[in-house]
Amino acid sequence: MRYVRQPTDREREELERMLRQEVGRVAMRVQIIMLSVRRYTASQIAEIQQTSDVTVYTWLDRFDEEGPQGLYDRPRSGRPSKIDQEAQKMIETCLTQPPTKQGYNFSHWTIPLLTQHLCEKLEKTLCCETVRQALHRLSFRWRRPRWAVQREDPKAAERMWAIWEAVCHAGPETHIFLQDETILKTLPPLRRMWMRQGEQVRIATPQQNDSTSLYGVLELYSGDSFHAFFETGNSDHTIAYLEQLLAHYSKGPILLIWDQARYHTSQKVQDWLTQHPRLTVKLLPKYAAELNPVESIWRKLKNQVAANLTRSLEAIQIACDRFFQQHSSADLLRFAGLAYS
Repeated sequence: MRYVRQPTDREREELERMLRQEVGRVAMRVQIIMLSVRRYTASQIAEIQQTSDVTVYTWLDRFDEEGPQGLYDRPRSGRPSKIDQEAQKMIETCLTQPPTKQGYNFSHWTIPLLTQHLCEKLEKTLCCETVRQALHRLSFRWRRPRWAVQREDPKAAERMWAIWEAVCHAGPETHIFLQDETILKTLPPLRRMWMRQGEQVRIATPQQNDSTSLYGVLELYSGDSFHAFFETGNSDHTIAYLEQLLAHYSKGPILLIWDQARYHTSQKVQDWLTQHPRLTVKLLPKYAAELNPVESIWRKLKNQVAANLTRSLEAIQIACDRFFQQHSSADLLRFAGLAYS
C-alpha cells in the first residue's frame, strides 16, 4: 500500500500553516498529504476529495521529492505578455506628464486614451483590460489628486534663526509661549469610528453652524497652558487675549511665538505691543503651520471632544475646558511633539 513519507517537524508545521491559510487547489493538495500521513489509502483519499487515484499519487510523489513547496503550482510559460519592458517604460513616461505633452486635447490620461497611444506608438493591438492590468502591476491606481500649495516665505530661515536666538538668550524668568488659535463649530468634524458593517452611522447636522475661536498658549519647557474663547479671531480679541495672558502671568518677561495671521500683524496689535514692552513677539514663517506645535494639540482636542458628536457651542466649550483640566502639562508637551512618553 502506497503512503506518503513521514514529514519532518518543520514540514509538518508548514503543512499546518498551509492548511489554515491556503485555498483552492493548494489546500486540497495539503489535505491529500495529511490524510496519507494518517494512513488513508489513495482510493479513500480520492473518494473524500472527489478526484482520481492518479491525482492522489501525483501529489504524494511531489511531496516526497520536494516537500510542502512542491504542492504549489509550478510556473507556466504561457503566451508572452504584450506589455513588455518597452511598453512598461512608455506607460511610466506617459503618466509622469499630461497628455497635452503628446499633442492630445485631454487634461489627464484615461485607459482608452492610453491604450490608443500605446497601440499607435508600439504598433501593437492592445485592449483596455490589458493596459489596466499593466497599470496595476506597475502600482498605478485611479485616485483623486491633491492640491500642491507651492508657497514659501523668502524670510523663513531668517525668522527661524531669530526665534532660535530669542529662545537661547531668554533668561530663566522668561515665559516662552507658543501661541495659536483654532475654530470650533457646532457642525462636528467627521472622523473614523466603530460602526456595524453595512450600517453607516449618520451624524446629525445642526440647524445653525455656530462657531467660536479658541486662543491658547503652550509654555515651551514646562507645558503650562492658558486658553480663552472669543466669538471670532480679530485684532480686538487678540489684544483682549494678550491682556488676559499678561494678567495671568503677572511676573517676568514673556516671549510669544506665533504665526502671521492678519490679526497678529495688524497695526492695531502692533501699536498695543509697543505699549507693553514686557511682551516680545517673534513671528513664524508664512505658509508653515506645521512649524507650530500647538497645531498638534488642536488636532488631539478636536478628535477627542468635537468629532462625530453634534452639540451646542456651550457644551463644546465646556468639553474643551475639561480637556485641559484632564491632561497634564507633560501630556500637552507630548501631544505637541515636544516630549516623549
